[in-house]
Amino acid sequence: MFVAPIPLLWLVRGSGPGRAAACGFAFGITYFGALLYWILLFGELGWAALVLMSAGFMAGFGALAPAVWRRDHPLFGTLGLAGLWTVVEWIRGMVPLGGFGWGQLGSAQVDAPALPLASVGGVWALSFAVVLVSGLLLLAWERWGSGRRARALALAISAVAVAIVPAAVPTPDAEGRAVDVAALQVDVASVQHLVGDEEDLAVARLNIDRHLALAQDPPDLVVWGEGALDPGVTNDPSAMEEVSDAVASVGAPTIAGAVTDDPDGTERTVTLAFDGEGAIVDRYEKVKLVPFGEYVPFRGALGWISATDQVAVDRTPGDEVTLISLPGLPRIGTPICYENSFPSIDREMTRQGAGFLVVVINNASYEHTAASEQHLLMSRLRAVENGRWVVHAAVSGISAFIDEHGRVVDSRGLFEPATMRTMVRSSDRRTTYTRLGNWVPWGSIVLVVGLIALPRSRRRPAREPGPLPERPRTLVILPTYNERATIATVLDGLTATKADLDVLVVDDGSPDGTGQIVRERSETDPHIRLVERPGKSGLASAYAVGFERAISEVYDLAVEMDSDLSHRPDELPRLLEAARRHHLVIGSRYIPGGSVTNWSRSRVALSKAGNLYARFCLGFDVHDATSGFRVYRRAALEEIMAAPIASDGYGFQIELVYRAWNLGLSVGEAPISFREREHGQSKISRRIVVEALWLVTLWGLRARFRPPSSP
Repeated sequence: MFVAPIPLLWLVRGSGPGRAAACGFAFGITYFGALLYWILLFGELGWAALVLMSAGFMAGFGALAPAVWRRDHPLFGTLGLAGLWTVVEWIRGMVPLGGFGWGQLGSAQVDAPALPLASVGGVWALSFAVVLVSGLLLLAWERWGSGRRARALALAISAVAVAIVPAAVPTPDAEGRAVDVAALQVDVASVQHLVGDEEDLAVARLNIDRHLALAQDPPDLVVWGEGALDPGVTNDPSAMEEVSDAVASVGAPTIAGAVTDDPDGTERTVTLAFDGEGAIVDRYEKVKLVPFGEYVPFRGALGWISATDQVAVDRTPGDEVTLISLPGLPRIGTPICYENSFPSIDREMTRQGAGFLVVVINNASYEHTAASEQHLLMSRLRAVENGRWVVHAAVSGISAFIDEHGRVVDSRGLFEPATMRTMVRSSDRRTTYTRLGNWVPWGSIVLVVGLIALPRSRRRPAREPGPLPERPRTLVILPTYNERATIATVLDGLTATKADLDVLVVDDGSPDGTGQIVRERSETDPHIRLVERPGKSGLASAYAVGFERAISEVYDLAVEMDSDLSHRPDELPRLLEAARRHHLVIGSRYIPGGSVTNWSRSRVALSKAGNLYARFCLGFDVHDATSGFRVYRRAALEEIMAAPIASDGYGFQIELVYRAWNLGLSVGEAPISFREREHGQSKISRRIVVEALWLVTLWGLRARFRPPSSP
């Protein structure tokens, strides 16, 4: 079982969420279809529904696996996959309809050296270990195939250690009172030709006959399995008197599985506790009923399915987990059949002070299939999880006595009449799992969420930029809208830099005459050009116009900057010099040497928080991705602008940085002094800010779910 998940792990690690979900679903169909084949005894519809539901959880594992897997940190990714599997198993045990705990990977480890790990973290710790070992072995195989033999050997040794070192985990011995327990198993098959009350009475009398044989040497406790006292008996006073007389004649307290019809009209699955005189002195009401076995969920809506008629009465669950108290005996936990597949119920009984556990079971309907053996595995797990003896008492078999270390001390096969008798030792000690409960699933959630949240590394190795000419031809792109008060000063400042600059002003029909000022300057200065647009078309589209000119006219560099003096022209040479070392240079307010003036503290904090969020979501190491003062190399622009831009404003600036980073371009930052505009109107709106936050979140999610092989 330690190697069973390897093919699925190999597939989901290199897939996108859709393909990985399909792989998980196919795995789930195969695994649960084979595991639960015995459900076919009740019809194909029930089997198909349960298999499809369980496989759906495996599809969920597959869909999330690409977001957890870290190709750049495969050990963390392997831990993450183990954690994700554990979380999915845990959730499957809770929803829908109270969950379904059958088929947990850990339940197959009862004969493995790692079993004591269940006393620390329950079945969840074993499931985590199984997937972890599978993942480590897969990594070892891959390293071996690529020639990294030493690394492969270290990984293989680690996998073996995870599999066998837990054998050294100390599990508490039961050191309480020894209780002589007899468990009765009868041949239910011999009376299954009867129907209704006749069958119920026949099963009860088989148990009575076997019980009376104990009169010569009464034990401390006798256990009858689930279904020993069904409604045909519990609703018949004379039959119940016969049961009480049998118990009294032996004089031993007795626990029997029963179904009762209460005075309020409700039918319940219970364990009844008789004292040595045959009186019922306590009872436990089953809190976790079997959907479509003991009740039909949404019966009104599903009434058209004829199979629901097999469940004639919807039983009522108990309100809470309680213990059985019998005179002269330690308190006893009595989970009933299906409940034993839910670790929390046995754990709660142990926490309440159960000295040992008695699981009454009726698997007669499953005939000679593997259902009974699978059920026994779970009782062995519950024994280790809580450090308690378990009396696994099936009316038809398999019955067994299991010690606190999960070992089967005695057992009987299916439909084999038997009276089993063993000294069961009680305990008041608590394992780590009993004390702490589901800390492994909760820890796995933290691990999974952390791995999903952490930024991804660069998808392509960073490239070194080539050399630039001594005086690179540069196009400065200035989007304008109502910049009349500042545009002339900006143009003068750019001219004063003495760099080989051309200026392209993209004006969106400024009502204040900004375009007229630029037009007049362009008539006397060939380095200034104007593109006039009829109305406000957005910052991104304005820069796109300039970028197209820079590319088509073969400029070496293209510059973004504002026209409102928030970006100082005299700082442009610093960015141009940095462009010799990078494909993209950002004028940064938030690195040493950078500053912001005329902004309130709250606005500065908001801007920094937005940039921090972008770094967190997208994973690039850029402190001021929203800055609009930047220099691009032309070749970098050609790569960046190869696909259409999806955003505007702040989102546009972040998108271009993110594209450059993903393409493996060198992105650098140079300090600038940013000053809030004193003239004109800001182009940034609330819509643009919200758009930027949404797009950054979306890009971050895509990065986490994108197949590792994608660029």
